[in-house]
Amino acid sequence: MRREQREIKEINQIVDLINNTNTIRIGINDTPYPYVLPVSFGYEIIDNNITFYFHGAKIGKKAELLAHNQFVCVEGDIFIRYMDTIRSVTCLYESFIGFGKCEILENENEIIHGLQLILDHCGYSNHIIDNKYLPATNVYKVEIQELTAKQRTKDN
Repeated sequence: MRREQREIKEINQIVDLINNTNTIRIGINDTPYPYVLPVSFGYEIIDNNITFYFHGAKIGKKAELLAHNQFVCVEGDIFIRYMDTIRSVTCLYESFIGFGKCEILENENEIIHGLQLILDHCGYSNHIIDNKYLPATNVYKVEIQELTAKQRTKDN
């Protein structure tokens, strides 16, 4: 990371950042351009390892691309505000970028678990998952292999 003073290293600060992020973007390999899409998500952290979950239809570009190449980039950010400095206008923010392999869940218990984590993160923990939608829904799991997080505040 070029600006080391902006790096967020503490896992608790990274968890706070993820908790306060509403949407993540998934970068998927495509030709000739990368394919990036925003998704609602859930996550869990086990032994400081971050796993993201998201869902989508079983048919469509996302499903097609992930069936052929499972390596993805995950990005999340929080825009705080713009700030005028003596030299320029800059943005105050917090963000993270991670890399991992995306797996389509097949086991119904894992699918329900992933959907529940998504609902929890979106503020709908008490919503009942209707199993009739499961045949048309893919639930994806991304175990993050590498993650960096950073912030820009007035001080750095």
